[in-house]
Amino acid sequence: MNKINLKLEHCFGITKLSQNLAFEGENTVLIYAPNGLMKTSLAKTLQLYGQGKTDKIKDVVADVSGSIEIKDEHDNAILPASIYVSNCEEPDSETPKNITSFLADSSLKQQYDDILKTLSEKQKALFKDISDHARSTDIILEFVRTFCESKLSLFYSKFEEVMAEVSGDEICYDFKYNSIFDKSGKVKAFIDANHDALKDYSDKYQAILQSSKLFKQHNGKTFGTYQASELSKSVADNAFFEVSHKIILGDGKTTIDSVTSLANLISNELSGILNDVAVKKSFEKIDKKASANDSLRLFKEIIENHPDLVDKLLDYDNFHKEVWKGYFTKFKDKADDLFEAYQEAKPTLDSVLRQAANQRAVWEKTIRIFNRRFSVPFEVRIKNQTDLLLNAEAAALSFEYKTQTGPKEVESKVLEEVVLSKGELRAFYTLQLLFAIEKMKLDGEQEHILVFDDVSDSFDYKNKYAIVECLYDLKEDPKFKMIILTHNFDFYRTVSSRLRVKRNSTYMAYKDANDEIKFHQAEYLKEPFKLIKSNAHTPEFFIALIPLVRNLIEYTKDTTKDPYKSNYLKLTSCLHVKTETKSLTVKDIKQILSNNIDVLNLPTANSDFNIKKYIYSVAESICNKPELDEIHIENKIVFAVGIRLKAEDYMIYKLEQAMPAEEFNNFYSNIKSNQTSALIKKFEELCAPTNDIQLLIKEINLITPENIHLNSFMFEPLIDMSVWRLKKLYQDIKTQLE
Repeated sequence: MNKINLKLEHCFGITKLSQNLAFEGENTVLIYAPNGLMKTSLAKTLQLYGQGKTDKIKDVVADVSGSIEIKDEHDNAILPASIYVSNCEEPDSETPKNITSFLADSSLKQQYDDILKTLSEKQKALFKDISDHARSTDIILEFVRTFCESKLSLFYSKFEEVMAEVSGDEICYDFKYNSIFDKSGKVKAFIDANHDALKDYSDKYQAILQSSKLFKQHNGKTFGTYQASELSKSVADNAFFEVSHKIILGDGKTTIDSVTSLANLISNELSGILNDVAVKKSFEKIDKKASANDSLRLFKEIIENHPDLVDKLLDYDNFHKEVWKGYFTKFKDKADDLFEAYQEAKPTLDSVLRQAANQRAVWEKTIRIFNRRFSVPFEVRIKNQTDLLLNAEAAALSFEYKTQTGPKEVESKVLEEVVLSKGELRAFYTLQLLFAIEKMKLDGEQEHILVFDDVSDSFDYKNKYAIVECLYDLKEDPKFKMIILTHNFDFYRTVSSRLRVKRNSTYMAYKDANDEIKFHQAEYLKEPFKLIKSNAHTPEFFIALIPLVRNLIEYTKDTTKDPYKSNYLKLTSCLHVKTETKSLTVKDIKQILSNNIDVLNLPTANSDFNIKKYIYSVAESICNKPELDEIHIENKIVFAVGIRLKAEDYMIYKLEQAMPAEEFNNFYSNIKSNQTSALIKKFEELCAPTNDIQLLIKEINLITPENIHLNSFMFEPLIDMSVWRLKKLYQDIKTQLE
């Protein structure tokens, strides 16, 4: 692929874009776009195209469906699967954060997460019912505590084991779960400490049970109080008896034909047992000890009302398991659903984990690169972690955060939500990007188009260069084509230089008069000040030379001595309203520029024109242009100078009215530096400006200095600044400061 032909309409603020991106002899396209122009909209559109979601592309404000066409030089549509977009602002939004517990590529992660999501939904459905029945709010953790040695990773394997033992005949007990199986272990401790007394009570209960007409024990099977209670519940609506059904007891004589007769029989039989002298005496011993501990109150009530459970409680652990089997029997459909889903998923899960293990070397390499290149307060490691589903050893990321007391392992969620700065967080997400790219390298011979949207934003310089190193590595790989989008001109120049991106593959975006996004080849990549000097014959560049030469004199000459002092002050009088400003001409400034730099061509017209009026006229001509390029710094410098001069004109006029002439002249003549700030302070003190004017003056003082002083020769921020804001500010000055 040597070329990409892009055609977009109504794509998230992009009204229209039709552009060929050339990769000829190159695998990198570099695009600079000022903030708010098109960059994020283009990245989002390409991302949706890559995800096969073109139906979601639209102009949100106008509510108009958008369209995208992306083809190669042979007019073949680019495969969506070949496009990967990353902005390093957040992790892959397609996958819920922190759901996966093992290290794998995005495809394997997705398979794993899909299975985990399905199983989790079925697990929640089952345990919600169990929780309601058992009246326990953390019933899943209770299962883990009971069967899994408190290890969550053992859940599914132990659930499978327990389900294999469920016969379907188990009793589902309705006592409150924690009244017997309490977290504190007090019930079990009581049973262990009072085993003999409980055994005596159970034995006496079993003995008297033999004389009961209703309660029986035969061949290891018991029909006791609990079973009788369940029988009562099953016939409670009396429907059984109303259709002439009857219950005949084992003696062949006793017949039950109503709910009332059943209730009376149970009550009488139970009363007879519990009032038996031997049984009663035995229970009193237990009651006395249990009553001393208030936390055993519910336990005592259970064994008092259901003495048949005491024998089971003596085998506490086995009864615990029996209770759980009863839950799975009662909620059989949902339990089977989870059991079958897990068994079906196991082969896929096993395959996913094996493939993830085979990729470990790739991840180790990526982590070494990340740790070496990026400056962050944590170190990434790989550790073995027990997988949540299969209880197998899986590779997982570990993060050691650097503290004053030494490294401390923290969860990625803590890093994301609490610890890391925005720049550090972007570096953290860059790690995920590096993993995704390594996965692509394993995808056979498929060519990939990588789209990077402000990949270095919020980075300090060290991490910015770390990103550049990563991009350089990719540039050497023929499997990748890169489209690098940025609003940071410094990063734009750096990438262009370090990756040696050819001029035909570097673009700058702008918007024409018809609201269409267009690209032109890059400017200002090399020696921008030479560009200004070579175009000094045009008014805009001529004015742009003024602050440049003024800075050169300031940094290279002794400005306390003439002629440099005089030249410096005259150029300063072009940027501030000084006493000398009204007498300076274009010719005067041309002479100073010619004396201090090697410049051959300067404007020939309007030589006798006052320099301030000349600056205003050039600013007006730029305002009246039908199209205004966001990029060109000469226009921004003209606007900034014109804005400052008009603001100072206004404040000087107002202060002359508010102050006695002598006082004003003394104040004005003694301003040696930071003139605009000094004027603002005095203006606010004496002239009572309205809020609107005050805000306008403050905005002028805030944004114009970098343009006027060329930011100490660091011109890149001037390119990033919006010319439209400066134009509006200039127009606001004209209308409001009259």
